Parts: sequence; C-alpha cells; structure tokens
Amino acid sequence: MTVQRLFSDLTNTLASPRKFRVRYRSEAAFEDDVWNVIRARCKRHFGRQRLSRVVLTSHQRNQGSDERKAWQEFLRSTPGPDVQALGSKNRLDIVVRCEPHDSIGIEVKWLSSRGHAAKLTQGLGQAVLALANRQRTVLLVHCGSVPVTQRRELRTIARRICDGSATRLIVVP
Repeated sequence: MTVQRLFSDLTNTLASPRKFRVRYRSEAAFEDDVWNVIRARCKRHFGRQRLSRVVLTSHQRNQGSDERKAWQEFLRSTPGPDVQALGSKNRLDIVVRCEPHDSIGIEVKWLSSRGHAAKLTQGLGQAVLALANRQRTVLLVHCGSVPVTQRRELRTIARRICDGSATRLIVVP
C-alpha cells in the first residue's frame, strides 16, 4: 500500500459524517475513538497480525503489550516519533507506518469551551513540523462546542490551505 493511497483512505474515513460523536467529555475520549477508527481501517489494509506494528501511539492507555513493544522499537528507529525544533521535541498522537520508510502522522485536538485558536494553531504547528519525519500528516479537530457557522468557515479555510499539500486539516463533527 502506498502512502498516498493510505492517506487518501484514512482522510476520507476520518472526515466521513457521523464517524464521531457530537460531544466528548475530554480530548482523551475523542482520541480513543480516533484510535479505534484508525485501527479498524488499517486492519482492513494490513491484517490483524501486523496492526500493532503499523499503527503506533505514545498514549499508554491505547497500548497493549504488542503495541508497547512496537512503540519502544519505534522510539529507537530513524526517523522516530519526535521532531526536535527550538530545543523541544514535537510528537504527534498517532503514526501509521505503511511502507518501510513511509508514514502518516495524525494529531488529534478537541476544542472545549475556550482556547480554540491556541489549540488550532498548536495542532497546525505540530502537523507541519512532523513533516520532517512523516510523508503526510493529518490534524483532526473536534469542534463540537464551536458554532456551526464557525465550523463551516474552518472547513473552507482548511481546504484552501491544505489542497495540494502533504497535510490535511479535518474538522468534525
């Protein structure tokens, strides 16, 4: 599976209507649902046996023993999960490895009652920096607490800035 085909499939899956709930109690709850959606989709492409080596996360709550072992190996690999910039390490929530040296990074943000702009710009920055180690990146933003008109505006902006680029900004619900 090529990185472009998998990227297209994953972004279409993540952006599909009603894939995620309208409301979440926390970013961790949203991330858990995203993790499950990505794993289910990748299972179709890579099979159950390879899944723990293909879909990686640093979030221990989503790691079984196989995932923990694969994560530890990933930490020692080149390129690993981190991009060092300005003295800090930047890491996305989920990485999907589709070929020996190709991968897709996915950052998940949940907008709660305030601080929307800061979370959005932080996520965009993370997604762009991750391109140093990933061939494609996705920023998936849950905007359940944001008015519908603002969500529409953000989707329009996302199309404008991401068309033709290696990054996708997906706004749900």
